[in-house]
Amino acid sequence: MSLRTGRAMFLPIGLLCLGSTCRASAQAALGRFLAPSNASLASKTFARKECSENPGCAGLGGDCCPAGTGMALACCWDAQTHPAALPDSRALAMVPSCDHLNVGFPNCGDAVKCEGEYSESGSTRTLKATSDHCAYVTFKTGLSLDQVLQLDADTFITPGTCSRQDNLAFWFFQTIGTGIAEEEPSSHWDALSEVDLFETYIGPGGVNSINTNFAATGLHMQWKNFTIVGGMRQHITMWQDVENAAGCPATRQAGMLTGLTTIEYGTLLPVVSVFVAHCAPGAPCCTGDACKQLQSDPNTARACITVKDAPVLLSLSNWGAGHRVTPGCEIGVSDVVVRTK
Repeated sequence: MSLRTGRAMFLPIGLLCLGSTCRASAQAALGRFLAPSNASLASKTFARKECSENPGCAGLGGDCCPAGTGMALACCWDAQTHPAALPDSRALAMVPSCDHLNVGFPNCGDAVKCEGEYSESGSTRTLKATSDHCAYVTFKTGLSLDQVLQLDADTFITPGTCSRQDNLAFWFFQTIGTGIAEEEPSSHWDALSEVDLFETYIGPGGVNSINTNFAATGLHMQWKNFTIVGGMRQHITMWQDVENAAGCPATRQAGMLTGLTTIEYGTLLPVVSVFVAHCAPGAPCCTGDACKQLQSDPNTARACITVKDAPVLLSLSNWGAGHRVTPGCEIGVSDVVVRTK
């Protein structure tokens, strides 16, 4: 999801639990006892229950979900607080913004659309194209990448709404809100500082594929058994390996722009080792030692990413096929949670 081109350059649950993590865990548990068609029905039935029906949820708003046994209600989601999935993490506010300077215009020019293309519902942010023009929305985080130990999010592509060659993504890079990347490379985008948590069409899978990419570095991974047209609903976990088992350089003095043009930062910038995995929605793909084990999994993407003198900027984007978007194509993200140093 490289800027300027829009194309990547390849080189039991407890008595009370919180968040969509609980809902998904309970539904997964029900699925072990029920046939697939009945499990889906059961999860929808429980999702309609009110929090007031569970004494442990008194005073909270949102839906309740079943316990792992499928016999009782066990949890709530408070839409105001968005409780984090991990005890030492916090939910991001994910306030929508339209960064035309750094995301919209560099990728699709003046015709790109942001306002009116996104919607909010609880912790869910949805990007749905209203025309055949490029569409995007951005989310400021205020986070420095080197402080992010783990980032978790549920993501989705609504089945049957997008086309085989559409370039869709949930991704991030690091930038300040003003200035020009070529003139201030230490605080703006370059290809060695971008992470495409999921990206379609562009990547090792090609047409009708979903992938995890990095703009100009790292090991990219196709998501097996998932397609653009068929859609997906998956959890993404990105974590930083502070022990640096991958042997990333400690610093970099230069980055890459479009066309792999080298640009000097003017200073030495730190580099972090990051890994990205995807799994069933509703809970982190790993925590702690389990993440270390996933680092050697052949389906885990990884890269050495430059840390800029700028905060992380998240984005949902739809650059379509050759900047011709499929109207109604719908992607989104929910329950974005970070654990920091």
